[in-house]
Amino acid sequence: MLIKSSQNQTFKNLLKLQDKKFRRQNDVFLVEGKKQVFEISKDWDIRQIIVSQKYETINTFEEPIILSERLFSKLSSTKSPQGIIAVVEKKHYKIEELINQTGIFIVLENIQEPGNLGTIIRSADAFGAKAIFVSKESADIYSDKTVRAAMGSLFHLPVLDNVDIKELIILMKRKKITIFAASLNSKKYLNELHCSSKAAFIIGNESNGIKIETEKLANVSFKIPMYGKADSLNAAVAASIIMYETVNNK
Repeated sequence: MLIKSSQNQTFKNLLKLQDKKFRRQNDVFLVEGKKQVFEISKDWDIRQIIVSQKYETINTFEEPIILSERLFSKLSSTKSPQGIIAVVEKKHYKIEELINQTGIFIVLENIQEPGNLGTIIRSADAFGAKAIFVSKESADIYSDKTVRAAMGSLFHLPVLDNVDIKELIILMKRKKITIFAASLNSKKYLNELHCSSKAAFIIGNESNGIKIETEKLANVSFKIPMYGKADSLNAAVAASIIMYETVNNK
């Protein structure tokens, strides 16, 4: 089906998916770009494939929606569209089932930058985290910027959004998970930690870190040693260092 008119209802509905509210109502999100689309795991449901009129590998997909170049550019969130977008159904997970696993968990509180959020998801995938829990105040895990920054890792491990951090920590403690909070106020350093087989690491807001009440709920607070003049690290960089150090000191 080739769509050329911006008044086409199918196109209008696709365009609405650029809005977080409409994505949530329809329980889907957009994945753009050849690498990203082909990175989608088979256990995820692709509701629809949209391609531009000039896209060369239409035969790879059954019954794609074909948009004129003008309309595809309107739907695309990139300056140089690659000509393919997937409408993907969101996955839903049960927290209790996830935290029964042995391993490390990443808890993100009020992470505002989609690029940071996506990068943390990618690092968590690389370092073998079991799941990521994202607070209600954080950036949208399904925004185009987050999905692009995650580079396909969103499909490799469970990422839960709109999580109540306090309730999560209480539940994790019941499951004998040790809670570590990254805090510049701590006197203990990352390399001094003794990580248990089940551990959760809380990383906070880019500017303000984690909330005081959240830090009080943790079993242990810690900070990353820094030897230069910088007084803090980017949230995604800090999270990656924490995961690397944890994995290599098990």
